[in-house]
Amino acid sequence: MIEWLDIIWSDLASQFFNPKKRLFLGYLLSASVIATVWLCLIKRHSIGSAIRTFFDRKVWFSRSSRHDLASFLINRVIFFWLRPVLLTQLAIATLIFELLHQQTVIPLGLFEGAGYWTAALSFTLVFFLFDDFTRFVVHFALHRIPALWDFHKFHHSAETLTPLTVTRTHPVEGLVFTARSALVQGVTIAGFVFLFGNQVDLLTIFGVNIFVVTFHGLGSNLRHSHIAIRYPQAVERLLMSPAQHQLHHSQSERHYDRNFGVTLSVWDRMFGSFHHSVSETLSFGIGKETARFTGSIWSMYWLPVRSLARRLARVCLANARPITRAIPSFRARNY
Repeated sequence: MIEWLDIIWSDLASQFFNPKKRLFLGYLLSASVIATVWLCLIKRHSIGSAIRTFFDRKVWFSRSSRHDLASFLINRVIFFWLRPVLLTQLAIATLIFELLHQQTVIPLGLFEGAGYWTAALSFTLVFFLFDDFTRFVVHFALHRIPALWDFHKFHHSAETLTPLTVTRTHPVEGLVFTARSALVQGVTIAGFVFLFGNQVDLLTIFGVNIFVVTFHGLGSNLRHSHIAIRYPQAVERLLMSPAQHQLHHSQSERHYDRNFGVTLSVWDRMFGSFHHSVSETLSFGIGKETARFTGSIWSMYWLPVRSLARRLARVCLANARPITRAIPSFRARNY
């Protein structure tokens, strides 16, 4: 008992002390500094006013934020127990690597003669682009496929946004993104080792992809916040600003299904879901469903499961074959 409690506590601590995690204290600190500077320079706040605005008690201690914290803690425990059964990137990489050896179109070690920096830069860039694109694709699917949207509502039911809102996900959605991550890592590692040999390396800072560190260090946690930092429109056509992601959380119908991207906004431009940030005040949630869905932390976890069960039941009933065998009639007899 004590041992697994220690492991769970260690996992919780790593969320804030591991640079590979979105909630790393360094990233949270940089986000708070960026928000304060932006409020001072752009919104003309005093330093004191900027700090009070950023740490607004109505946001950080709201009922929605308390649900963020509860789901964060519950999900850490759930994934502690699920971790042994999750498919790892090593298993996928091994499978892909074996399959590549079976084909005869692309020769083994095609780019083995390339220099270290060529291999490392190529691997780092391709990994980043593939990772960001698949995040967009999965996020797009979570909104467009009704059964998945039932689970993604868990995240969008937040009525106030804080950095902890990023962890406000149903475990089913968490499993989907875990599988995505394993696929991305497995495919890129296997592909580059096959093409470049053992010189493949990921350019990192603190053991993290340099692009990811840059993204998080420049305020990725402000995407889930009440500080609507906007970029110039030319920049927003390439990079997703915090205000653009906040618009994605808007419960206004004209903002539905917009800005699915994480780091890059080019995917949204390619698939017609792009929207520039707006200067208006946004309200968050899932409309009229919000109150019912967030009635309790239990309802947030249970309602998507019940909805999926009902969908599956309807599909089963619709596909059930009619019984054609004659059923005997049991009429009362007169003796």
